[in-house]
Amino acid sequence: MTTQATDSRPGFLTDYAPTRFRRRLTPFSRVPATGRIGEVWHLAARNHPRQRMIVDRASDVDPDGPLERTYAEWAALVDELAGALYAMGVREWDRVAVVKRNHPDICLLASAAARIGAVPALISDNHPPDTTAVLLERLERPYLVTDQGALESMGITAGIVARLTERTACVDGVPDERPDLLDFAALRGAPVPARRLRAYDEPMVITHTSGTTGIPKLVLHSAGSLYSLGLVEAERWPVFGLRADDTVAFCQPYSHQRVITGLLPLTTVGPKLLMLSDPRGPGLRTLLVRHAPTLVETLPNAFLAWEDLARDPARPFRRVRVFVNSFDAIHTRTIRTFLAATDRRFPVWVQSWSQTEAGAVAIRPYTRRSVRRRGHRPPPTQVLGWPVPGFGRLRAVDPATGRTLPPGEVGLIQFAAPGRCLTYVGERDRHDRKREGDWWTLGDMAVLNRWGAVRLIDREVDRIPGASALEIEDVLLDRLPDTTEVIVLSVRGGLPQPVYSTRDDVPVTPERWRNATAGLPELAEPMHIRWDDFPRTATWKVRRMLLRERLLAGTSGFGLSNWT
Repeated sequence: MTTQATDSRPGFLTDYAPTRFRRRLTPFSRVPATGRIGEVWHLAARNHPRQRMIVDRASDVDPDGPLERTYAEWAALVDELAGALYAMGVREWDRVAVVKRNHPDICLLASAAARIGAVPALISDNHPPDTTAVLLERLERPYLVTDQGALESMGITAGIVARLTERTACVDGVPDERPDLLDFAALRGAPVPARRLRAYDEPMVITHTSGTTGIPKLVLHSAGSLYSLGLVEAERWPVFGLRADDTVAFCQPYSHQRVITGLLPLTTVGPKLLMLSDPRGPGLRTLLVRHAPTLVETLPNAFLAWEDLARDPARPFRRVRVFVNSFDAIHTRTIRTFLAATDRRFPVWVQSWSQTEAGAVAIRPYTRRSVRRRGHRPPPTQVLGWPVPGFGRLRAVDPATGRTLPPGEVGLIQFAAPGRCLTYVGERDRHDRKREGDWWTLGDMAVLNRWGAVRLIDREVDRIPGASALEIEDVLLDRLPDTTEVIVLSVRGGLPQPVYSTRDDVPVTPERWRNATAGLPELAEPMHIRWDDFPRTATWKVRRMLLRERLLAGTSGFGLSNWT
C-alpha cells in the first residue's frame, strides 16, 4: 500500500510507504506537546517562557545576536527566519536544503521552513562535491541555504546552483565572484508569513544517514513518525528520565534526525540547554565548567575524544547524573572514565542504539559496577540492551534466506515499531527492499539472547567471519589506554587489519601490542596513523570502506549488499 496525493508536489512527497503512529507508551505517559518541528520553539516558549538555551558560538544566521536567550527569544528568531525564507521565495511544499557548518541554528532554519509549510532537508557540510550534487538532485530543485565554507568544500559552483537549485542564499555574505547567490542577511526583517503546518501524516522533514558505506540516504519523516519517536524522549523513565531542573549539554550534528526528536520534549519538560556545535571547540571546557550539566549527550566518538576532559581537575562533569550516547555502540573504557568523573553517588550511563530511519532500537543503562572489569571478552557494551518497553520488537533473520533465527544464532537484525520513516528520497525501491510488513532491516549482524537482549557483532558490510571487529576494538582500547581510536578492517583473503591512533602520535611498542592482543583472533600487523587521518562522517563514525581504500588499495571486505 502507498499513500498517493494529487497536487503538484515532487514524486517523493506524494508516493511513500505508510507508517504506524503511537500517541503514548502507556495511559500515564508524559508526551511531547507536538511532533511538528514548525511549532516546537513556540510551544516551548509558551510553556517555559523564561527557560534558557545557551550556544557555544554566535549563530551564523544571527551573528550579532546573544549566545544565551530564553525559549521565547529563540522562537522570535524562528519567526524572523521564516520571514527571510518567504522573502527568498519559499512556499508550501518547497524543499529547503540547509547545508552549512554545524550549529543549532540548523534546527532553527528547519523550524522556520516547516512553519511556512515547506519541507526542510538538513545536510551536513562534509560531503565531497559529487555526493553533494547527488543529494541536491534528489531533492528536485530545492531552495538552498548555505555558507561560504560549504560553497568551497562541497563544490557548490554557479553551475550547480543554476542546474540543481531554485535559488541559493549564503548566510555569511556573498563573495564578489558569485552574483548567482542571494545574501541571506539582506532578507531578514521581512514580514512574518502566516503559519502553514503540515498535517501529522504528511511529509515534514528530511535528514540523512551517516553515509559510512557511500552516498547517504535521504530519509523522509512526518510529524506523526517523529512524534512516535519523541515518546521515548519525553517519558518519565525512572532514574534517567529528563527533568525540568536538568541542565542538558547536547553536542550533536544538528543536521541529524536525532536532534529533531530530541527537541520535542522541550515542549513538555523544558530543561536548560547547553547546545554545543563542535566537540573540539575552543570554548567547550569553559562552558562545561561554568554551567556544570546534569545530563550530557553526545556521539560515542566525541565521548572518546573527551576522555582527557573527563580527567580535568576542574571536573566539568561533576554534577552529571546521566550520560547518554546515541547512534552506535560506546566503548567500555569511555563509560568507566566518565562515570568516575562525576561526584554523584549513583550515576547512570544510557546507551541508545538508534537509526535515522527507525529511532531508538534498543537501550541499556550502565553503572560503575557494569564496567569495572578491564579488557573483558565480550565487552559489556557489546550487549546493547532491549527495545523500549511497550514500543518495539526485534528479531534476527538469516541474511541469505530471510528465515527467522532462534535465540543465540547470529543474524541480520530487524526491528518493528511505530515511527519508521516514510521513504528514502529518490530511492523508494531501496527503502522497500528493507521493509517487510512492520519489520525494518537495520543492516547489523547481532545475536538475540533468550531474554531478548541484543548483542551487536558488526555492521553487515563490515563483518569478519568468525570474529567481531567491535569486540576486538573495545578490548584493545581497554588494554591500551594511550590509544585514541582503534579500527579493525575486514579483508577478504587476508587477516583482519587493525588501524589505530594514540595520544601524542607515539606508536605502541611491538611488545605491548603482543600483550594487548593475547587471546584475540589472529590479526595483521597494526597500522599506526594520526587521529585526524581517520575519514569520518558528520556523526564522527569512521568511514571504514574509505579507510580500507586509502590504506589497503585493491582489497575488499566480506559484507553483503542485498539488504543495504
